[in-house]
Amino acid sequence: MRSQLEETGLRGTKTLGQETTGVIDRFVMLLMLRRPTSTREDTLGTIKRLLLLTFAVAALFSTLAVTTGWAQQADHDKAIAMARTGQTAQALEILASLYTNHPDDKAVFYDYLTVLSWAGQDDRVAALSTRLSPQTAPEYALKAAAHSARRRGDYIQAEYLYRAGAQRFPGDLDLPTGLILTLVDADCSQAALELAEKLEQQHPQEPSLQLAKGYALEARREYFTALQNYNRILDRDPTNRTAQARRILVLDSLGAADLAVDLTHRDPDLLSSSERQRILSNQAALAVRWGNLPATDETRRFDWTDRALVLLDRNRAEHDPASPGAVNLDQRARFDRLVALRNRYEMQAVVSEYESLVHEGATIPAYALSAAADAYLYLQQPEQAVNLYHSLLTVQPDDLNTNLGLFYTLIELEEFDAAYALIDRLDQSQPIWLQARQPDGSSRTRPNPDKPTTATTAAMARLYGDQNAEAEARLSAWHEQAPANLDITRELGNAYAARGWPRLAQQTYELGLRLDYRHRDLQVGLAQSYLDRREYRLAEQSINRLYALYPEDIHVRRLHRQWQIHNLSELRLTVGYTDSSGVTQGSQDMLVDGTLFSRPFNYNYRMFFSGRYASADFPEGDETYRRYGVGIEYRRPDLEAAAELTYNVDGGNELGGRLSLLYELDDHWSIPLNVERFSRDTPLRALKQEVTADAADIGISYRASELSRVSLQAQVMDFSDGNVRRSLNGSLEQRLVTLPKYKLSGIVEVYTSANSRANTVYFNPDRDFSTALTLDNLQRLYRRYDQSFSHRLSLTLGNYWQKSYDDDYLAGFAYEHIWEATERFTLVYGFSRFRRIYDGSPEYQNNYYTRINWRF
Repeated sequence: MRSQLEETGLRGTKTLGQETTGVIDRFVMLLMLRRPTSTREDTLGTIKRLLLLTFAVAALFSTLAVTTGWAQQADHDKAIAMARTGQTAQALEILASLYTNHPDDKAVFYDYLTVLSWAGQDDRVAALSTRLSPQTAPEYALKAAAHSARRRGDYIQAEYLYRAGAQRFPGDLDLPTGLILTLVDADCSQAALELAEKLEQQHPQEPSLQLAKGYALEARREYFTALQNYNRILDRDPTNRTAQARRILVLDSLGAADLAVDLTHRDPDLLSSSERQRILSNQAALAVRWGNLPATDETRRFDWTDRALVLLDRNRAEHDPASPGAVNLDQRARFDRLVALRNRYEMQAVVSEYESLVHEGATIPAYALSAAADAYLYLQQPEQAVNLYHSLLTVQPDDLNTNLGLFYTLIELEEFDAAYALIDRLDQSQPIWLQARQPDGSSRTRPNPDKPTTATTAAMARLYGDQNAEAEARLSAWHEQAPANLDITRELGNAYAARGWPRLAQQTYELGLRLDYRHRDLQVGLAQSYLDRREYRLAEQSINRLYALYPEDIHVRRLHRQWQIHNLSELRLTVGYTDSSGVTQGSQDMLVDGTLFSRPFNYNYRMFFSGRYASADFPEGDETYRRYGVGIEYRRPDLEAAAELTYNVDGGNELGGRLSLLYELDDHWSIPLNVERFSRDTPLRALKQEVTADAADIGISYRASELSRVSLQAQVMDFSDGNVRRSLNGSLEQRLVTLPKYKLSGIVEVYTSANSRANTVYFNPDRDFSTALTLDNLQRLYRRYDQSFSHRLSLTLGNYWQKSYDDDYLAGFAYEHIWEATERFTLVYGFSRFRRIYDGSPEYQNNYYTRINWRF
């Protein structure tokens, strides 16, 4: 560096005494030329002594001046030597003093400015540069001033100085190299690249120009070309450390973080501490992103995420708090860790870390906020999730995943209007086709990959709102357009299942799995269809396999929970009390009816125990009836059957039995059959007279969908008193209004019966006929995941005709509350009041009831 600095010095003289004596002698001789000889000698001595004294004084001052110059030069040299060894602070202290005392000394000025630049005191250099003339300043001073200006971000000044220097010193390539770097920093990378390529043609072997060219290429994000450029430098000079360092940084920019880290470990001193930590952070971040991609081997789907968590924890442990940007890198590691934990489904850890960051006042980026929002939603905390999603949409309103996350959150919050509006707007904003520009400038259309997602989600929104018909219609239309889209196939199968068509749903899932047997959601749908269709052995195998593979998947977890509940015991209990204004069916009736089912065994079987208690007041006296039963239930695809042995106590003891079947022909048609010895439908008043009845009934039912059903049932009851009752009952149920939280159904019922014997104590019309219309209103008032509260109001109006009597109207209403505390417990309680006609006389019945279904 000494060769770059100008050297100045003062030169003293070693002939001072000789020159002084000669001068005095010549001066005295001139004075004595005009004097007489006698006086000339007298005064000669005196004059010479005076002159000698004068010159002695002058010589003294001259010596002092020379000594001062020598001292100044010595300090100057000392400062430069110190600066060369890195002692810039001490050097600047000396140079500052010299510059203060000798502001016009150019050598001091140039060296002072240069050492200030070495020390990074760029603001001080800028202040001194106002005295710097690019036309006269030495080369090294121009470089120092330009370099400081570039570091300060004063690119105009830096460019000016570099251009002036390059023009004055065309042989020094450091100046145009600095100009290239300055143009890059000033966002003029194209101009910088053009200059670098021009100079490279003139100096093809100059590494500094090639390094500057690589810097320009990096600024233009032409990382592959930059990597090739650095490799060419290293081919000629493998020891070029700058090229080695830049190659590592370019590899990091290309996403080859693992290779960049490997090269860094080979020579840790190539990069600064902050650069090394940044590359390590990028390596971990890349592992996080890889963890988001689908895995070819599902058993190893978390390998990248687990590796990312290890890298993030290691980086945080090894961060140097004193290095520049250490705090930011540590925060970035924490933000990336939120995403990795979300991908690993460690949702509680995500929430804990997020809340810690909030407490610390950290400014959390969008991608980390998204992870926190997803975690809250997964943990069934939609109130927290919705706030985060709304915040995210203020900074990234068009982000698809954020909009979808908000949609699902609104669904969980039962805000269906807002959810519908959001997903419909999102779907409408997505065109089916996109215009793709080709390299030659032309354009072609290509399918929009996001359109099926938004369209399918908009259809599923209706499914979540129980508007299954609309959901099925939308999905069917999309399935016709994209039959190979397995996500659409899966959702169409879900729509079929919701409509009550489990066989069609199963066929749809199987069709999709023929195209890709690994599709997780199709496997979940198929396992659900096994459970719905009572294929319990297959359901167990599928559910257990899915749960072993995907225990974190929320749909798999729900399915596994359903299977666990299926394998529990079950209690069904009904308790009722009826207060009637008449006595035909008894007054102050009390009914307790319950069935306790065992846990399933051998997949298809359940034992059950039943009990029934009924009592009522009649004119003939009170009647109490008790019934105990034990039986077995069998369930398989298309068939449900039960056989029960009963013991009936009604003043006497009598055995009874029941055999019931329900055969399903397909997703629509079914046939119920029931044969019972000592029928539970025997009127209590008949039992009071020790009259019992056996019964047999058969029916047929057509269920079009969840919206409509038609059924017809015929029954024959053979009473022990010789009476035979034949009855026919038909019903039509049609959904009239379907909204996410409200449903209105209309039910039309027709009933007729005929008895072979008259004049019995129990109500036994010769012939009768009734019609009734019921409007059933069901509204859900509250839902939070598995818990819900609904109420139902049913209004009935009809007509009753009995032979030998005038017809009359029937009317009534029922109101009940429905609590679903969990998937295992349901409680229903309510009140009803009806006006019925018996032998031409109306009776009013008030009924209070409670029903419980409990799995345990």
